[in-house]
Amino acid sequence: MKEIEWVAVANNDDAFDGQFYYGVSTTLIFCRPSCHSKMPLRKHVSIFSTLRSAKDAGYRPCKRCRPEDLIYTHPNTQLVNKTLSIIELQLTSPLTLKDMAEQLFVSSTYLQKVFMKETKVSPSRYLTNVRMSKAKHLLQHTDLLVINIAQSVGYQNAAHFSTAFQRYTGDSPTKFRTKVQ
Repeated sequence: MKEIEWVAVANNDDAFDGQFYYGVSTTLIFCRPSCHSKMPLRKHVSIFSTLRSAKDAGYRPCKRCRPEDLIYTHPNTQLVNKTLSIIELQLTSPLTLKDMAEQLFVSSTYLQKVFMKETKVSPSRYLTNVRMSKAKHLLQHTDLLVINIAQSVGYQNAAHFSTAFQRYTGDSPTKFRTKVQ
């Protein structure tokens, strides 16, 4: 094994993904250089130039980094994308950080941490941004009652929606509608 390959494995360097794979003899699993699995001892690591050579040597692909996938998506990115899908699909429902975390089978703390790291905004703030953006659009382009708009963006109570909307925009829904129409 070349020193540069070992450094890439030790540093989880994704710049080397696809250039080589490494196998761990104690587990018979092979990974991408960027895999965040437990760091193996150097003496247990073998380098393979292709997926086929790793498989032919008796290694199986890692379930964490999925070296066989042509397009690798980091687990954090996958979690954020799934969270965004939940928000989009359940926008009209009352939805909390706890609800999203339960649907994704992770803790609220972990979801908050990963989402913040990847997007620089909390899942709850992102949800509020999406809801308020849709509410502003509906107030500007429709004649729906405020209660109907509130329900269409996940608020069951018009008063709660109005308070949240005013906190977000500085105007009540009615005042906002008057300004933009």
